[in-house]
Amino acid sequence: MYKQQYIRIPQTCPPTFLGRYTVQPGDTFFTIAQMFRVRLDTLIASNPHILNPNIIYPGDILCVPGLIHYPCSIILRPIVAVPFGTGAVTYVNFAPRGGQAVSFMATLPQPSVFGDFDIYLGEIYVSNIGGFGTQLFPTPEDPPTWSARVELPTVVSITPNSKVIIRPSNSLTGISGAIILEAIIHSGSCHL
Repeated sequence: MYKQQYIRIPQTCPPTFLGRYTVQPGDTFFTIAQMFRVRLDTLIASNPHILNPNIIYPGDILCVPGLIHYPCSIILRPIVAVPFGTGAVTYVNFAPRGGQAVSFMATLPQPSVFGDFDIYLGEIYVSNIGGFGTQLFPTPEDPPTWSARVELPTVVSITPNSKVIIRPSNSLTGISGAIILEAIIHSGSCHL
């Protein structure tokens, strides 16, 4: 006889587990704990709506570690004079291979507007850990939309007061310019 499966969703998540994960086919509590680099017993204890942790179903929602709400988006604000129409957002979410990722999308003029620069860098600085960044790539429009994704190592979690920035750089000399856009991440700044 067929028994209908009901998706289990937590009513709330503990304060230090602000992200949510949707169980995929083949997932177990053990593999999910490994993916997020969290202790198995902590993950089980934080999901009391799952009565038997040995039995989870695709579609179940679990509370997962995170010091900020995610997925979320944050608007970067200019900190120097920028041309009209310049703007950027970042999107914080789970990375495809576990951990967290920060995606950048910005409408920017050519980097040479800010000096002897030919590329843009998108960077995140995690408090007490350090910075991670990548080159942004343009679309063919004028002005282009520049974008890229930074995948953080799975042992790193974005914490409140982490900073996201965009700055121009010179790909030949390695010299970076002043920050042109930035935002400070905190739970109140994330828009779901």
